[in-house]
Amino acid sequence: MPSEQRLHPAAILFDLGRQLRNFALPGVLLLFTSSRGRANEGPIPGVPGWSAWMLLLIIPAMVMSLTRYLSFRLRYDEHELVISQGLFFRSERHVPYARIQNLDAVQNLVHRALQVVEVRIETGGGSEAEASIRVLPMSAFHEMRRRVFAGRAVPAAAGAPAADDGGGAVPAAATGDEAETLLRLSPRDLMLYGFIESRGMVLIGAAYGALWEMGLLEGFWDHVPGAGRYGRSAIGRVQAATFGQAAFPFELLLIALGGLLAILLFVRFASMVWAAIRLHAFTVTRSGDDLRTRFGLFTRVTATIPLHHVQTVTVRDGVLHRWMGRTSVRVETAGSDLQGDEGSDRQWLAPLIASEKVTAFLRHVIPVGDLETLAWEAVHPRAFARAVKPALAGVAVFSGLLVPLLGWWTFATLPVTIGWAVLATKRQVAHLGWYADDEVVAFRSGWLWRRVTVARVTKVQAAAVHASPFDRRAGMASLRVDTAGASAVRRIDIPYLDEAIARPLHARLVAQAAETEFRW
Repeated sequence: MPSEQRLHPAAILFDLGRQLRNFALPGVLLLFTSSRGRANEGPIPGVPGWSAWMLLLIIPAMVMSLTRYLSFRLRYDEHELVISQGLFFRSERHVPYARIQNLDAVQNLVHRALQVVEVRIETGGGSEAEASIRVLPMSAFHEMRRRVFAGRAVPAAAGAPAADDGGGAVPAAATGDEAETLLRLSPRDLMLYGFIESRGMVLIGAAYGALWEMGLLEGFWDHVPGAGRYGRSAIGRVQAATFGQAAFPFELLLIALGGLLAILLFVRFASMVWAAIRLHAFTVTRSGDDLRTRFGLFTRVTATIPLHHVQTVTVRDGVLHRWMGRTSVRVETAGSDLQGDEGSDRQWLAPLIASEKVTAFLRHVIPVGDLETLAWEAVHPRAFARAVKPALAGVAVFSGLLVPLLGWWTFATLPVTIGWAVLATKRQVAHLGWYADDEVVAFRSGWLWRRVTVARVTKVQAAAVHASPFDRRAGMASLRVDTAGASAVRRIDIPYLDEAIARPLHARLVAQAAETEFRW
């Protein structure tokens, strides 16, 4: 097969459709705001003026789409991928094979019908994809993956070590090894994941607000027993009752609780359906030194993650996870999710997995044993006394804000709020722990929602010790360990360490990082 590739002819239609979507919102606004009178009739008989102008805008969009298609070239050199495009202003991008973090393929129903694919190439150079190629034939994508994997296995220069981060296997795409299936989620697992995560609240809230503003829900609430008499004045009635200006509407409270319960149940159900569609046939396979995830019913995503590019692994579980014996596993690479988006399905290596299978699963990803039996080190013995003071200060501020609303009743709630602050802080501190050896550094936190983050020592880019005046007074310090592209959510940040432990640990990590040849 030739080393140079061009886009599929269907790329013209996909690019044109993408540009027309940009005009969709202005077009809808014009549709609802323009007059239907003859005064607004355009140069085309029977067609409103704004419609004629919209038709004229399609012409430059078509020219741009055709230009992109004709000028795009994809070339495979010995050590790098070369992407060039542009007719009058030509740009050429060189992407070394060794720098490619992830090579993803996205297909919706139209892509699959035409046997084409959208390819996203990610490196560690930013929060967005290094290149997004619309649209390649499937045969061209397979050729790209084969050449990239084979190119990564070859040293970039004479005498340079291969980019396998020590002992890693050559990618199976270059050797022909069979792929090993590590995880396959059934429809029941996906529905259970949707029930646990319940990620539909934002969408449901936005849809409800839009329907309410359009007046489509007023007739619905008129049929709810007792709700019609309150209507849009419900919030005003509650405020009046709070300040003692009217009797509290207990009937409204029951209606609100019933509505809240119905919304929560509906959100759970919608989340289950969405997870079953979004993550349909979720599969994780290992092929040599690469992990590959594949999922999606309507939009099918195939993501490839080289094992030596994994920066951190995060194991997370909440109350519902533990109740159902499940855990979630997430990985982070240098070129992915730099904004710390927890909602991204892209980096869930195992959205849901049985807790007893986590240890065996992680052995394929990172050199760490059973997380439950690791020799976890505790934080400073006086960490609770240090942590409970800000919690009590927060209770004082919160109670002060409640005084104008509840008056002297605020002091009746103090035992409950103070007790909860003390209990929550004690449990949070008790679950803090850290672990470090020659291969990994790990940190665990959380009480109700637990999180364990593990990073390879060879991926550590920076380590810093932080100590506030309160920390120094208590002889404590915090240790922050950063990897390439580490987000604020998933970086390793160990608080309340004994300063006599934090500084030697920091020096050791810095020395190990300095002795390690950095490789993406």
